[in-house]
Amino acid sequence: MKTFYGVMIFCFLLGMAIVSFHAPWTASLSGSGAPSPIGYAPIWSNTFGNIPGAHVERGALGILTTIVAFFSIVVAGPAYFFSKNAQEKKIWSSGVGVSQRCSRDWRSGVKP
Repeated sequence: MKTFYGVMIFCFLLGMAIVSFHAPWTASLSGSGAPSPIGYAPIWSNTFGNIPGAHVERGALGILTTIVAFFSIVVAGPAYFFSKNAQEKKIWSSGVGVSQRCSRDWRSGVKP
């Protein structure tokens, strides 16, 4: 499981760094209460500082964070499944069928 968590955390941090550098920004235009998207910029940036009411859109940022977390888990699953630790524990390849492992040997009466 160490491989799974290591890959998952690495992918999540890499994805969050990318999202932090390309966060969606919106502005509430005067006269209408509806926010309108104005572009992408780092979270800490003052790129849109001259536009009144400009802020990072929290909803879109939350959705992007959820997508990053999902794909981190999706990438970490196969990384663990095909890792050396999983092969040593015979998680995915044991060379013996499930029916052979679970049944008793009919000749000797003992489990294989």
